[in-house]
Parts: sequence; structure tokens; C-alpha cells
Amino acid sequence: MASLAQCRQEFNQIRDSLSKSQSQHIQFNDKETIIYASDKNKIYVPSPTGKLFHESNSFINLVVGPYGSGKSTMCVNYIVRSVCDMPRWHNGRRRARWAIVRNTSGELYSTTLQTWLTWFGELGDIRKRQKPLLTYEHTFNDGQGVVELELIFIALDREEDLRKIKSLEVTGAYINELSEVPQGALSHFKGRVNHRYPSRSFCPDPYWSGIIADTNPPDIDHWIYKDFELKSLDSYRIFHQPAGLLKNEDGIWVPNVHCDNASNLANDYYVKLAEGQTEDFVKVYCLGEYGSVGFGKKVYPEFNPDLHAVLSLGALQGEPLYLGIDFGLTPACVVCQLTPRGQLLVLKEYIGIDIGIRSFIEMVVIPGLQKDFPYCTKWIGYADPAGNNRSEIVDEMSCIGEINQLGIKCHAARTNDIEPRLASVRFFLNRMVDGKPAFQMDRTKCPTLFRGFTKDYVYTRLAVSGEERYRDKPNKNMSSHPMDGLGYDCIELASDNIARDKTVKNNVDMNNPVFRWQN
Repeated sequence: MASLAQCRQEFNQIRDSLSKSQSQHIQFNDKETIIYASDKNKIYVPSPTGKLFHESNSFINLVVGPYGSGKSTMCVNYIVRSVCDMPRWHNGRRRARWAIVRNTSGELYSTTLQTWLTWFGELGDIRKRQKPLLTYEHTFNDGQGVVELELIFIALDREEDLRKIKSLEVTGAYINELSEVPQGALSHFKGRVNHRYPSRSFCPDPYWSGIIADTNPPDIDHWIYKDFELKSLDSYRIFHQPAGLLKNEDGIWVPNVHCDNASNLANDYYVKLAEGQTEDFVKVYCLGEYGSVGFGKKVYPEFNPDLHAVLSLGALQGEPLYLGIDFGLTPACVVCQLTPRGQLLVLKEYIGIDIGIRSFIEMVVIPGLQKDFPYCTKWIGYADPAGNNRSEIVDEMSCIGEINQLGIKCHAARTNDIEPRLASVRFFLNRMVDGKPAFQMDRTKCPTLFRGFTKDYVYTRLAVSGEERYRDKPNKNMSSHPMDGLGYDCIELASDNIARDKTVKNNVDMNNPVFRWQN
């Protein structure tokens, strides 16, 4: 039996809870939301984008914008507004259950949870549980009666964490920084909302159920851009926030006074944010436009996406195709051409995952070349010199031998040392041919290479104090495999160009018709 002290404690908790449920904790009107707190009331005034966001009844709503634009504040307020709009079904009360998701537990606790607590840390009677998942239960009064809101905070540190989603039944889900979360999270949540809690048997009255999310703009080859911009799905709606900066008549960045959350930011917030940053950084985090910003030191800072990459690039009919091939269980093949004037055209990438080199060439590369380049039938491969070695496990042909047996004339590249390969790529990046870049890449058909140039192919920073120091070799990831393949092509093609440029040319008297004819 419970002791008298325990009974008294439980009685006091119930009394306090009932007392709290009678007082009003939040108030909505046409212009603002007032959250009553013990020290100072908090007032949320929706931005122009926020007003449209709160009025949306789409199944999936995504807000995209720069730093400091109030995206997460907009989303947490959407949650509270949504539960207050629920029909009465649980003991005559309105009740909802939401999941709040972030890509890692560290960012979930340090950023997403803190945003919620900043605004609603004193919202009514609060009960907290740590297991099996971090959960907050708010019981509050909005002036129209008692509301019950259950929040489940979920981090997706590992791929298997997606299993946490599969058993949930929630009214809505808020995914913070959607671009950093696996696409599967959104796919699974689509089946865990949509009137799963409450079910129609418990609450037959209509109510909104769905997903909200926010993010800084990702790359244009990101699945977010494809699903929300290109496919125009009926149940998806995207909200773009205004840029934080505008260019004046002199081409200088100045603050956009009409940007979202401007009243809560310093007047020079975006101006100082942009100082000393790359164009890509300004584009993504100050203007809220799609772009690529990575972490680490870029291997090829010479690469300019506006100069060296185009949306579509055609092959030269009849000219040979040079195939830069990297081995391993994530093999890659990069298709290039060299124009008669010495311009390198990077036309296509083929990438395999968990596949042997013979199957990759036979089932991916050869059919792809036949389909994509029907008028270019001469193929010359340059591959990792390590591919000349025969297997030490079973008596098989070498990787380069396998490629030759399949009908592609393949040679070992001159070296697989990293520095000559990087220098050969820079040779083309730093040259101009007839007023045009000597390096041209099809960004549509080479998305992994493009992502490597702009953000993924980097030198990782060393964990040391003082001056920034980086590893001497690029980080290994999905982009490094086609990058290696490109290097094997370039080290062959650049070497020929360098040798030709260094050839001593005889001075020719162009006034002498004999010499002119010989030349």
C-alpha cells in the first residue's frame, strides 16, 4: 500500500494539474500568438511566409530558407496551432500526438528540443519521459478548453533508427532540417500519419493530419529538389522564404528589409554572415537558393560551377570516348572526350554499388555506352594500375584483363599516385580554349562528380588545436570513386597536351612561300 505521504503527493499533483488546466496558457488571434509564461509572455508574429504556411492544409508542407529566417519557430508554432484545431474526442478534450525528428541525437537535443522549450517550455502541465523515447506531454488551456499534446522526439543517427518510425501512430510529424535526413524517413512517416492517431473509429470528425518540415536549400540533385520542385506532386507544397540580401545598383549586397524574421535580427546580420564567404555559401545560407556547400577543404577550389558545368553537353560524333575506370565494390566509370582544340568534355558517369568489375562493365557500362553514345563506337579505357594484379584469392584474370576480354581496349593509367592525378585535372580546370573553359562537365549526367567538385570531395580537417590542418589525401566517399576515374582519364590526356605544348616549334618565315607550304 502507498504511504500517506505518497498519497498526499499524488493528490497535490492532481490538484495542481486541474488548477493549471483551468487557467489559460496560450491565446491566438488574427495577428499573433501569445504564450503566457511565469516571467514574461512570449509573442509569436507570423511572417508573410508563416501566414501562408499556417493556412496550408496540404499533406506535406516544407519551408525552405536562409539562416535566421525563423523556419523552426514557424514549425513548432504550427504544431500547437494544429492540435488546438483538433475536434474534441478524448474525454471531450482535443488531443494529438506528434513526432519531432532530427538527423542526430546531438542536434536533436542541442537545437530542435531547445527551440521547442524556448517557446513552449512552460506550456501548461508538463510530464517528461526519457524511455523508450524522449517524450513530453503538455496539458494546457487555449481559452476554449483543455488540450492534450504528446510529443515524441526521435533521432536518426543510424540507418536502423528508421525502424523507430515503423511502429508509430501519430497525428503529425515535424522533420527538422529535412535535407539532412534520409529520404526513407519521409516515406515511412507518410504511412504513420494520415489519420492514424486518432483513428476514425475514435474520432470520426475531420481533422488535418500530415507532415511539416524545414531545411536550408540543398543541391539541385538532392531528392528534395526533385520531389518538391520537379515532380509537382499534388500532396506536396513548398514555401520559399525571401532572400536575406539584395544587390543594390552598384552590385553590393545590402539587407533585404522584407525578409522573414527581419525584426528579430540585427540590421547587418546577413551582411556580416556573407563577409569572406564563397558565392555558394552566400547563395544557400543568405539568399535561400539551391546550391552546394560542403564541410572540409575542397580538393578543387578552381572548379566554378557556373563556368565549368552545364546542364547538358553533347558528345562529338565519331570521336573516341575515354573511360576513366576505378575498381573496388563501388566501381565507377567516367566518360570523357577530348576535342581537336584540347577541350575536355566530361559527358557521363556510371557508378555501381556492391558489384564486381566484370558485372559492372558487362551489365552497366557497355549497355549504357551503346544507348547514350550510339555514334561513338571507339572506346579507350584508362584504369587504376592496381587493376593489372591478378586475384590473390582465386585464380582469375586481372581487372584490366576482364575489361579487355569484354571488348573494351583498356590500359593501366600512368600512375595511381594522388598528386599527379589531381594536377592533371587542375591542368584542364585552369586553362581556356578559344575563350572557353578547357573543362566542361554535364552536371545532369554527372551528379556525383558535380557534388564532389562542389562539396563532397574534400580534405578532412584534423582534430588538432591552433591553426587549421587537413589530411594530405582526399576523404573517401561516394564521390571519390568517380573522381579517381576522372583522374585516370585526365592524367593520360593532360600528359599528351603538356608534351605537345612543350614541343619546340621552328620559327617559320611566313613570307617565304616554301616554309609556309611546309608548315
